[in-house]
Amino acid sequence: MTRAQIAIAGTLPRRALDAARRLVGQGGGEALQLRLIAAEVGSGVASLYYHFANKDALLAAVAVDGWGELTQKIERARAGGRFPHPIDAASAALLTFIRRNPRLYALMQTEPSLAGNPAVRAAEQQALEAFQGAVRDDDRAPPERAEDIALVFWVLGRGIASAVHMQDAAAAERLEQAVLRGFAFLMSRRPAG
Repeated sequence: MTRAQIAIAGTLPRRALDAARRLVGQGGGEALQLRLIAAEVGSGVASLYYHFANKDALLAAVAVDGWGELTQKIERARAGGRFPHPIDAASAALLTFIRRNPRLYALMQTEPSLAGNPAVRAAEQQALEAFQGAVRDDDRAPPERAEDIALVFWVLGRGIASAVHMQDAAAAERLEQAVLRGFAFLMSRRPAG
């Protein structure tokens, strides 16, 4: 948890954000309704508007929170020592996040109102940089190709999210494992010449 997240933990904005994430998790961005959030956190809608200018501002806060969580998961997976290679750890963290949070990830990636939001883009960039760091630190990735490799996997994550969203939990986990095996195979091959 970042200092900013700790500072608002337990406060109305944090409780509203948690409630918004639950709603997004259940029904995507369309499910987010300020009246429902206000009722869940025991507040009036006007109090929410004090902290979030409108629904798009709340959606942006949900997306920023999601990107922050993903960044932390990538960093923790790399430090955890469970995987022999840094990119395997980062990839597993990304795919697990997508599988466990398909609607949140879809919101983070595709919500039109968030496309130009600087805070959302900055939070995504931070997560991408954590992933790129794993690629740079992996001895299987040629240093001059590390950014390209990270971007390919990052973009593939969007397609994987769509596939995961349409499957049950067991099928989504099998897809995640197959993608990890395929990616590990590709990374084990050194480009010729």
